[in-house]
This record gives sequence, structure tokens and C-alpha cells, in this order.
Amino acid sequence: MRTNCLRIILLMSLPLLAGADYKPEHTPLWERMCAACHDGKTILNGSVVIDREQMKEKYRTIDDLVKAVSCEGPACMNILKHDEKLVRKVGKEIGIGDKQ
Repeated sequence: MRTNCLRIILLMSLPLLAGADYKPEHTPLWERMCAACHDGKTILNGSVVIDREQMKEKYRTIDDLVKAVSCEGPACMNILKHDEKLVRKVGKEIGIGDKQ
């Protein structure tokens, strides 16, 4: 039992002992929260959900995107409907401008 504990501790410590700087990889909000559905292939209520490029064309400003998400977004987007700050971050990530 004691030997197994020491092995586990040693295995977990190897990156630290080797001097490696561990930083978790940053995953963009778009990839984590939007890309799976907004891929241009997903069908919702009989229509294909628009993809990233179509969103950039449709929503000229981040304010337009925020308004669309909060007013028109389907139930599956409820998590974003009340988080304007998050929607704005996603809009910036995909290249939607602040102003026209």
C-alpha cells in the first residue's frame, strides 16, 4: 500500500521534478460553447444553424449579436441569454466588431 502511494506521488511529481512549467491550454469560448452547434450542419427546428462566418455577416456589431441571443435565441441558448458579458467575449473572438 505504502509503495503504491509513493509511486503515485512520484508519477504526479515528475513534471515538477523535470522543471516543466505546466500551463493549462486555453480553449476559446467559441470552441467550448458555440462551435458544436454553429457548424453549418446542425439542424434546429427544421433549419440549419448558421456557422461562424454567417454570424459575422448577419450580426454587424456585438450589440446586434447580444440582442439576437437575448431576444431570439432558442431554449438551448438560455445559458447565454442572461450573460451579456460572455456573449460579447464570444462576439469579439469570432471577429464581430464593436461598431459599424
